[in-house]
Amino acid sequence: MYMKKIFLLIFCCGVIQAQQPLDQCVVKLQESSMENRFPGYTEAVNRTFDKAIERAEIDHTLRSDTTLYRIPVVVHIVYNTPEQNLTDEVIRSQIEVLNEVYRRTNANASETREVFLPVAGDAHIEFYLANEDPAGNPSTGITRTSTDTVTFVNLGFDFDVLLQAVQECGITDPFNVTPEQIECLVQTMGAGGGIDPDALSAALDAVKSDATGGIDPWDPERYLNIWVCNLAIDLLGSPTPAILGFAYPPIEAPNWPQGSVPANIDEVDGVVIHYQAFGLNNPAAGPLEGLIDLGKTTCHEVGHYLGLRHIWGDGDCTMDDGIADTPEMAAQSQQDCDLTKNSCTSDSFPDMIENYMDYSADACMNMFSLGQIGIMRAMIEGPRLGLLWQSELPSSALTSLHRPLLQAYPQPASETLYLQYQGDLMGDEIIVLRNLHGQIIKQYAGVPAQLNLQELPKGTYFLQVISRTQNGTIPVQIL
Repeated sequence: MYMKKIFLLIFCCGVIQAQQPLDQCVVKLQESSMENRFPGYTEAVNRTFDKAIERAEIDHTLRSDTTLYRIPVVVHIVYNTPEQNLTDEVIRSQIEVLNEVYRRTNANASETREVFLPVAGDAHIEFYLANEDPAGNPSTGITRTSTDTVTFVNLGFDFDVLLQAVQECGITDPFNVTPEQIECLVQTMGAGGGIDPDALSAALDAVKSDATGGIDPWDPERYLNIWVCNLAIDLLGSPTPAILGFAYPPIEAPNWPQGSVPANIDEVDGVVIHYQAFGLNNPAAGPLEGLIDLGKTTCHEVGHYLGLRHIWGDGDCTMDDGIADTPEMAAQSQQDCDLTKNSCTSDSFPDMIENYMDYSADACMNMFSLGQIGIMRAMIEGPRLGLLWQSELPSSALTSLHRPLLQAYPQPASETLYLQYQGDLMGDEIIVLRNLHGQIIKQYAGVPAQLNLQELPKGTYFLQVISRTQNGTIPVQIL
């Protein structure tokens, strides 16, 4: 069913109405490809998501926590034409939009409908262009790479065959396709709509490597890497935005089934945005002008990067994003602002089209829910903790780390966990084991060579080392 929906989206937005992008976000295709290459990927992502929900729901202080988390960003401009080489001004405007959105200081925050005001909140998350590169040198937080790659999208099918299939199946109305027409398309193009997820994934991830026409990321544990490049395709002789952006969700490595952690995850973690959808009032917006030109695509993708799913749960009314204060929806919005829509009669709430994790037009989006904020903050305090290496956090926060000071193995562990310290021992180190709610379970003076885990319940924990000079935290999974 999922691949059919993607397939229909191509017809609706790409062939019949070519001025619109094929897909606003390709995260589901990326998940499909990762699952093919690394069995267990989707299960691992789901477990991480579920644990974040558990933390957000149980730890009520999370919603009222006003600790400000500041995330360093590096923007990699990868361009094939001068138009794609966006100016510093456009890049800075995108950072400003991110901060307005995640602090709820956006001008259209007042347009949140009254029914949703009680759950709309300030995430207390800010972003800044990194002022220091991984080597410690001063930086603007912007890199520029000229590439011979015309586009970083490869859908893996012939558009001539696609057009012929549309005609043969009698599709004239992209928003009113019958089950018989769907079956006709499936038989003509194949169950996956002709899309090759692995080819698409490889093409998209190519922007993240020097060797494949892009640029290597800065340390993804310490920086939010955003690659801005061309994600358009040649459609009937006209460049058409195919995908507006995508991002991998956060992953707690100990939650992965043994042997299934992808070896290149540190090379592909981050956000990718089509150059025409990046920044505020981008002069290169072209066909996206007036529809997706306010920088909200990047806000949406950063939401995925911080653990959020689409609010319609990528399904019908029986599916959900797992967050209680975002109402059920039958499907994504069609980049409209229909305030009357209530697509699921199972609840009394209208569709939350103003949510950043919908597919509404940029002008409609104006809020994150408190539940979504809880997930994002839990992810920052967990698998994204390394992003806070430059932050000055109060003692109430989990840590104010620079680099992880510990290695712990094996992961996951069952009876014994072996520790290896990465820094110079000062003699005053303390090892603390915390549960998901930040509570101290065990405390050790010094740095023991191993920990006995037999008395501990199964689950995810955080192992923290505290010293006079610096702190560090790593997740630990106990089976």
